[in-house]
Amino acid sequence: MGLSASQARLLSITARLTHNETRSQLITNSKLRLADKSSEASKEYMEALNSTKLVYANYDSTGTRQTQALTVGAVTQYSDIKNQYGFVDSAGRLLVSAEDAKNYQNSGNLAAFLSCYEIGDMANPKYDPALEDIYGEDFNKFYNEGDPHSWLNTVSGATSGAIGQMVTGGGTQPSFSENLLHDEAAYNQWVQNLKDSVKNIDTGGNQTKGLFNTWVDSITDVPEFEPEPTAPNKPTEPTKPTFPDFSALATAYNSSQCYSSVDASTSGIGHMEHNLAALIWGEGGMGEGTCSVTNSSGTITVDRDVAINYGYVSLTNYGFSDTQSSKDLADALNEYADEYPQIEDIKQAVIDLYCEVINYLEKNGGVGGSTTDLDSSRYTLSSSSGSKSASELVTQWNDFYNQLKNFETLQEEMEKEWEEEVWKPYLEQLDVYNKKYAEYQEQYDKWHDDFIGGLNTWYEQMQNTKNAYTEALDNLPAKTVPDEENPKYQWYTNLWFRMGGISEAEKQDNQNNYKILEDYYMYNENWLQFALEHGIVTMEQVQYQEEGETLVEQMNQYAWVSVQYGNCADFYEEQDDVAIAKAEAEYNRKTTEIQAKDKKYDTDLKKLDTEHNALQTEYDSIKSVIEKNVERSFKAFS
Repeated sequence: MGLSASQARLLSITARLTHNETRSQLITNSKLRLADKSSEASKEYMEALNSTKLVYANYDSTGTRQTQALTVGAVTQYSDIKNQYGFVDSAGRLLVSAEDAKNYQNSGNLAAFLSCYEIGDMANPKYDPALEDIYGEDFNKFYNEGDPHSWLNTVSGATSGAIGQMVTGGGTQPSFSENLLHDEAAYNQWVQNLKDSVKNIDTGGNQTKGLFNTWVDSITDVPEFEPEPTAPNKPTEPTKPTFPDFSALATAYNSSQCYSSVDASTSGIGHMEHNLAALIWGEGGMGEGTCSVTNSSGTITVDRDVAINYGYVSLTNYGFSDTQSSKDLADALNEYADEYPQIEDIKQAVIDLYCEVINYLEKNGGVGGSTTDLDSSRYTLSSSSGSKSASELVTQWNDFYNQLKNFETLQEEMEKEWEEEVWKPYLEQLDVYNKKYAEYQEQYDKWHDDFIGGLNTWYEQMQNTKNAYTEALDNLPAKTVPDEENPKYQWYTNLWFRMGGISEAEKQDNQNNYKILEDYYMYNENWLQFALEHGIVTMEQVQYQEEGETLVEQMNQYAWVSVQYGNCADFYEEQDDVAIAKAEAEYNRKTTEIQAKDKKYDTDLKKLDTEHNALQTEYDSIKSVIEKNVERSFKAFS
């Protein structure tokens, strides 16, 4: 069964009532939000009333105080009556204009930089005093503007040869001629050559002074010669002698001449004379030097010119050549007889036997004919004793030979004696020498170190004084400099050194000391205030210091010093009228808009209220009709 018209209308009215109630709630919420916006606008306006801005105050050329917006350009632009400030970024670089940066980059020295700001030249008051420091009061007689290094070249050229005789350059340290250190005459001659080299430099009779004179004087200020310590005499190492083997010498002697013919006969005695004569009168023999031998039997004297003939040394008529075996044995007996009693005894036994043999032959006359006759023209014999028998002489001969043969241990004894009497004392002397040499070496090293040290000090002092002279010459101030009386002079001099100037003539070419600030930021007060308040940039001020600048001496008594912007006397805070006016206009605009919306919301609410009342009346009427119809229907069917 479908709805009646009344029921449908009632449902429609109910929906509209619900919709109106929803709209009313939305409008009410919007009115509440308008109240919040009104509070916010009031707050912003109140904050704006308290807003301030930084301004910069300075003085014009007439001394009138004026204020302007605080910008980098306004603060850093030159003015006659103005404190000099600089703004620095976080890297420590000074913020400069593009023009200042261009002027610095295009200028090779301070004078050129200052000329960009129309600062003229004047005579440099530092020029003449600097030359006086270098050459003295008469610097005009030495300094040649066209050839500043003329005297440097003259002195260096005149002395380089003499210096080179001693000093060799290269390496970290100079080396000095060892030959001159050990030769006093040569060393003194070198010193004289050096002095002559300096003396011969023609100064035209002018007296040198200043740094130049200090250098010239230092060239000849060499240390005096110091003789080296005397080294101790090293003992000569003895050469171990080769001691003779008398047994071998005796055997060799036995095999020579007519030794085997010696017997107890008279002719055998003649052969004995031949062999003994070779030992005595032969080359190197025992009687060669004196021409006479003596024992208890008498003295035998020979005429050297007649009797001594090394080819025929026998005094008999038997002639025979001297043999090597006789010479070797005679040499050995002569060499060691003075040192060893045993050898002296053998040597004397030979002489004694020879004298006995000659005495025997002299007393017994010719022996078996003329072959054994003694030649009296070749000798004289002085003897009063009787002669021994032939057998006694042969026995004596054999005793001599056997004694010689039996010296088997003599060589060993001689070696031991040599070691004890020669080698051992030598070792003791060597030990003493080594100790003395160690002391000498220590003295020598000290002498050498002191001598070289003195020369090093001389050479270093000479180089230092030369470097001081050349450095002063190379850094001679300009003859003319920018006019320091110009008001701009100090301002832009300070700027030159802050941007990287090292001296008046030298600068750094990199941009580690400054940074170009774009014009937009250069003249933007809001950016600068924000950057200062947030630490993006800091400030420096050129201040006068009684003790002077320590980092950049050329700035004299001015220095760039870090300062807090709030402590700068030229910076002020004042009410920001523009910001307040903007805030007030914005507040009024927002208030008007809020009030208009609020009125509209009130009107909409009234309309909704009227519509709601009408709908509610209609709703109540239709509901009453429906209830009556229902009641009548129930009654009809009951």
